Amino acid sequence: MMKTAIVDYFGYDLSPRERMQAIRRGGFDGVILLWTDQFDPDYRDFPRYAQEEGLYVENAHGPYLGANEVWLPGEAGESYTRQLITALQECAEASVPTLVVHPVNGRQALPQDPSLGLERFRRVLRTAEDCGVAVAMENQGNPDYLDLVFAQLASPQLKFCYDSGHENYFSPQRDLLAQYGHLLAALHLHDNPGTSDLHALPMTGTVDWPRVAQRLHQSGYPGALALEAQNAGFTHLTDPVAFLQEAHARLERLAGMMAE
Repeated sequence: MMKTAIVDYFGYDLSPRERMQAIRRGGFDGVILLWTDQFDPDYRDFPRYAQEEGLYVENAHGPYLGANEVWLPGEAGESYTRQLITALQECAEASVPTLVVHPVNGRQALPQDPSLGLERFRRVLRTAEDCGVAVAMENQGNPDYLDLVFAQLASPQLKFCYDSGHENYFSPQRDLLAQYGHLLAALHLHDNPGTSDLHALPMTGTVDWPRVAQRLHQSGYPGALALEAQNAGFTHLTDPVAFLQEAHARLERLAGMMAE
């Protein structure tokens, strides 16, 4: 089976070290981190916490709250660009191979003139090249932004993060793995009913998992099957390890679909 990973916060009130311990006991090989102090001021220590529990870091999710500002004039967009650049530099120091980035949050249309946002992302990609860290653009919100970035920017460090739940909620008419699977560098696997961005376990919503499995198999993606899921619908499992074992079993089912 492929390596498995899960986001380090999965819905239970645990300390960061306790989360790493539970993830390992749940059967996972690696962890996805959130590379910002939005929730945990000690986030820079998380790679060490993971290593102490025998986990590796699959990737880190960059700051995302300012994603919409990157396309607009003003200091907020500049500040967000600097946050991404700093995150890349810190990931390089921590040997984190990939930073996941939102090109946008939500469904808003492209700006009439996207040149400022593209130039800011060029600066981010230049830093990525200097640092040797991949920037995996995630399909969050309007996929036109993803299309724009991949059409207008070029860098060996520009990659794709496929988010199954976001595709199901924001752009169910698209087949993003078919289009960008050759650039795949990160996975955010989760499910929802198509009416909300629930971040539930696979096989609990309306994501077409046989199609996802087929596309992943076709892509030849060598990275981990990685969950960005919480315990929605599984709060009856009060033991976090029991929940994580159930989550891992869902990935085993997906791996089986890929092998068929």
